[in-house]
Amino acid sequence: MSSHALNANPRYTIGYVTGTDYVVGPSSHSVAFFTYSVGDSTYHSSSDGDLAEGCTRCLVKFAAADPTNKEFFNKVCVPDSIARAPALGWTEPPFPVPGE
Repeated sequence: MSSHALNANPRYTIGYVTGTDYVVGPSSHSVAFFTYSVGDSTYHSSSDGDLAEGCTRCLVKFAAADPTNKEFFNKVCVPDSIARAPALGWTEPPFPVPGE
């Protein structure tokens, strides 16, 4: 699916950081591993880039038609005041997101 599909009918949920790693090589970079749930399914994924300091729950944007088509916002922490996301995600983030 394309980024058009991701932006056509986006949903938002919480990505729970399960670990990080630093890949050394010609293109050294940080990787964050995370899980997120949509409906009855849990997805495991990873994303390049450093996490925001102390962030263990980041915003995930996904396509409603294909939850595997996602964007992980590694610098956008979900506030502690938000306990969980709705089963099918939010249609808009429930808090201000820079650049969204």
